Amino acid sequence: MVSCELVIIGREILQGIVHDTNSYWLCKELLKLGMRVNRIYVVDDSKEEIKEIFYIIFKRKPDIVITTGGLGPTYDDITVQSVSESINTELVEDPKALEIVVEACKRGNLELTKERRKMALIPKGSVALNNPIGTAPGVYINYENIHIFLLPGVPVEMKSIFENEVKKYLLNIKGREFYSEFYLKIFGIAESDLAPILKNYREKYFPVYFKSHPKGTGEESKHILLHVWYLSKNIEELKIMDEIKEKLINDLSKVAQKIEVV
Repeated sequence: MVSCELVIIGREILQGIVHDTNSYWLCKELLKLGMRVNRIYVVDDSKEEIKEIFYIIFKRKPDIVITTGGLGPTYDDITVQSVSESINTELVEDPKALEIVVEACKRGNLELTKERRKMALIPKGSVALNNPIGTAPGVYINYENIHIFLLPGVPVEMKSIFENEVKKYLLNIKGREFYSEFYLKIFGIAESDLAPILKNYREKYFPVYFKSHPKGTGEESKHILLHVWYLSKNIEELKIMDEIKEKLINDLSKVAQKIEVV
């Protein structure tokens, strides 16, 4: 099993000004890659807070740590510096990181100011990750076999670096599992009546995961979204998902008004 922990950095999230969509997206993408997110932290733009979380994380030694936020040119963009201090490593101006910043300035017709040049400072021995959309490079650090990725907080930038840079590292990590999932929309049955049916399935098909989500309001639009997923080290074991889907549709059709495969 590959274990992951996410650190979402930004006071604006803690104040309710910005909604955190990054952790939601990362959890889904990591699961598709056969990796499990065990913990998510939301941390203030505070060096002490960031370092404290990393010290806690290092004690558990997860395989992967991904941060979002705090990579820009402003005074409160302190993620890189904080993580560098937590691993007791100095910051250096990295040629590749500087090239990324310079190219971004050219794209945006911006001056290479002292503040923007600051974004080329990354922990010694780390790798700058290209950011084709924004200005701040992402950063990859291998610290005591923990793969650490520092990504921007802007969702479109974070997703771009993850898809084009981070995935290349993740696909080479040993221990990834195989993933399969499906969704069913179930109409005309209360969640409390669905619960004993799912209980039987959980017991019979453990460790396949069954989770019901009530959706909609009012009798006409009320329905349940059932999510069924399975992570396994053996890809052959995922074949059981077809059997489960067929049996669920057959059993639920006897008690529900309508079943839809999503």
